[in-house]
Amino acid sequence: MAKNLDMANKGRQFEEEVIRANRYYKNKGLALVQKISTPWNVVRRGKQIISAFPQGKSTLDFRGTIKGGLSISFDCKESEDEKGLPLKHIQEHQIDYIRAALEMNETSFILCSAKKLRKVFFLQGEIVIEYWDRWQENKGKRGYNYIPYLDMKEIFYGENANLDYLKVLEK
Repeated sequence: MAKNLDMANKGRQFEEEVIRANRYYKNKGLALVQKISTPWNVVRRGKQIISAFPQGKSTLDFRGTIKGGLSISFDCKESEDEKGLPLKHIQEHQIDYIRAALEMNETSFILCSAKKLRKVFFLQGEIVIEYWDRWQENKGKRGYNYIPYLDMKEIFYGENANLDYLKVLEK
């Protein structure tokens, strides 16, 4: 049971950090970004919950608008890998969503917490797609299964020690 609980909370601390940043952005009038919840089907026996499972594939973790009208969508990922983000951490439906968002001129990206490096990185949706497609074409070959940190932009902490991912979008 403990292992399942660990998996359920994997990445939760990083998401909480992003939620804190989003609250700061909202309070400053800079952006309105919300966490997207995955809808769940709950099976009950009387009042007792006996099972629960997702209704379907979710989109990405967060969606919103930056002051001035820029629409954004992004997902949060954690990596224990010292080289980069393993592509197996990204689900195919997330890639489909990023592709569709980019086609609509939405800014779509991934925020990656590199746990061993104790750094957070911004990864453009276009780069995610490029590496994903290359990985799909070269399944089983060495060196194609991750996105290196070198192709990401480091995100720094700003006012009130909040993660300032919007600063990367300004550049």
